[in-house]
Amino acid sequence: MKRDDFKKIIKLRSFWKIDRRKGNYKLPDGSWLSEYVAKLIEQQMDLDGIRIAADGNLELAVYKHPNWVIMPPFEENEICSFEEQCRRADKLVREMIG
Repeated sequence: MKRDDFKKIIKLRSFWKIDRRKGNYKLPDGSWLSEYVAKLIEQQMDLDGIRIAADGNLELAVYKHPNWVIMPPFEENEICSFEEQCRRADKLVREMIG
């Protein structure tokens, strides 16, 4: 799945407005929008069985302790550590929030 398509899905699922111009604002419960978006991203990736590949797109993946095996179609599998996957997800949140 293309990265921009995934971002559109997250924006559509969000109850709160996700807009780089508004940035990372506080929600009524006192938490930050970035925390909420990070949870949405994680939930959607778990639901679809996908993870963020090195090229930034999202591909099918399985967890083989302690790494993710990302399986892009017609390409070599990519081994990605849990920590690297967290960094990629944080980068995606920053892209969306600003």
